[in-house]
Formats: sequence, C-alpha cells, structure tokens
Amino acid sequence: MYKITNNLLDINPNQYLMPGHSQTRSNHPHKYQPPTTTTNTVFFPQTIAQWNRLPSSVFVHNSLDTFKGALQDINLTIAPFRHLQ
Repeated sequence: MYKITNNLLDINPNQYLMPGHSQTRSNHPHKYQPPTTTTNTVFFPQTIAQWNRLPSSVFVHNSLDTFKGALQDINLTIAPFRHLQ
C-alpha cells in the first residue's frame, strides 16, 4: 500500500483505491474506502483494513525503509471481517 500510495509502482491507484471520507485527529490522511466484497480473501479489503488502522505517526517517514522501520513497533494484527461472516 505504501508503494501504491506514493506512486512507487506502475499502478494507477485511482483504478483500485478510493480515498476515505473522514479524517479525525486519530486518523491519517492516507485512508482508503474499503471496497464492497463478499469475500475476505481478496488482497485489497484485507490490506486496506490494516492500512486504515495504522497510526498517523508512521506516515511521517519519507522512504520505504523508514516506513518499514516504523511498522516494527506496531501490532499489525487485525480482527476478522465480521460483516462478511
């Protein structure tokens, strides 16, 4: 997601990702709206859920390496998709 968001991959993010609607102090400005799906085994719904839960502090980093380093201090475990069960 970092690479897609920062145009480090040859992928048009607008084709797959829609910006999130709301931003609060606890959110970051790089949130995406999860796609509607009937399965939780698709890459984007799972990844967007994790991405949207990241604290804003990890997004102050200007490189992929420092972003990865910031992720080391975060619990990336997420709850299952309850709305799909």
